[in-house]
Amino acid sequence: MKYFRVIGLLVAALLIGNLADAAWEADVDSKTQVKAARAITQFRARLPRTEQYFEQAYGYAIYPSVTRVGFGFGGAYGKGTVIEGDSAVGTTRFSQFTSGIQAGAKNFSMIVFFKDKEALDNFKTGNVQFMGQAGLAFATVGMAGTPAYNDGVAIVTMTRFGLMGEFTISGAKFSYKQIAAE
Repeated sequence: MKYFRVIGLLVAALLIGNLADAAWEADVDSKTQVKAARAITQFRARLPRTEQYFEQAYGYAIYPSVTRVGFGFGGAYGKGTVIEGDSAVGTTRFSQFTSGIQAGAKNFSMIVFFKDKEALDNFKTGNVQFMGQAGLAFATVGMAGTPAYNDGVAIVTMTRFGLMGEFTISGAKFSYKQIAAE
């Protein structure tokens, strides 16, 4: 009997925690959204510093899996979901070309936080581009700069696996496609 009470309390705590914690819920019929939700859970568990961004951001783009390869020249590609408030409003793709001192391959998750509506609207037009990066990743341990908003945008990455060292100049392109209204 005591065993059932403990399980009941655990289930209730999980349900209450999830209701208070998650404004956006993934569409279970969308593999991309399910992967995005899983990545958000991992960010919150592994990088507690991101919690303030989730709480304060107007919206965000979540890329559950970005693959990056480089040796002198390199590139990266990933796709994800754009969240505004408590709704998935679009899909997004990220592509990057790099040149510099680099060697290796890695897979990582990335979140682009938008501080306000203006920053998100700018992202939707495809005008957001970033250049320059440095980092080191080994297995599931990755280092990246502390995120801060720059022109209303903050980027946080979390290494999933791989081995890469780099000091590069890069060009990154983000694309956005609105989800069709039902």
